[in-house]
Amino acid sequence: MRSLNLKILILILFQLLFLGGLNAKSAHEYAESTHVEIINIIKTEQQLFLSNPEEFTSIISNAFSPIVDFNKIARSVMGKHYKEASDVQRNRFSEAFRSSLLNTYSKTLVEFQNEKIIVLPPEKVSKRPDRAKVYIEIHTSTKKYKGTYSMYLDENADWKIINIYIAGIDLGRTFRSQFYSLMERNSSDIDLVIKKWETSL
Repeated sequence: MRSLNLKILILILFQLLFLGGLNAKSAHEYAESTHVEIINIIKTEQQLFLSNPEEFTSIISNAFSPIVDFNKIARSVMGKHYKEASDVQRNRFSEAFRSSLLNTYSKTLVEFQNEKIIVLPPEKVSKRPDRAKVYIEIHTSTKKYKGTYSMYLDENADWKIINIYIAGIDLGRTFRSQFYSLMERNSSDIDLVIKKWETSL
């Protein structure tokens, strides 16, 4: 997951960055309409990472925040431990999870060159208008992978990413397994796990 899957995850997320206000579009249209624009952004911002990595990370953070529900993802990652945690610990982990991903994104993004993602037509109409599964094909220089990302409409009618599947791998479940493993190795000390999380991915 650390290498290929993180690259694919970043590429998927960058397809959706700047269209949070286009609520009339379906999730598929929302993703497809950003494809060319976002690939161009990835290429043009690579130099900024080299000259000013902190600013680059800040730009990524500001762009991701509107379209990724970090709180929902973090809650899912904590799983059964979420109920055991205090509000302070929940908020701390959500921020730690967000920061660790964004830092990884900024370092990995500059490696993209000719990878691309094709958004496939919807296979069927969702039974829930506030939920969508978007099916994609990820093309690298040597292979083609199938993927899916799950999205939902929040209370402001904005599409948000809540999970991603790549080549049969559930990334949300993978992150949860990592969290559970840290809990087991650290005597279920949530504060200690939060401290270690940023360096565990």
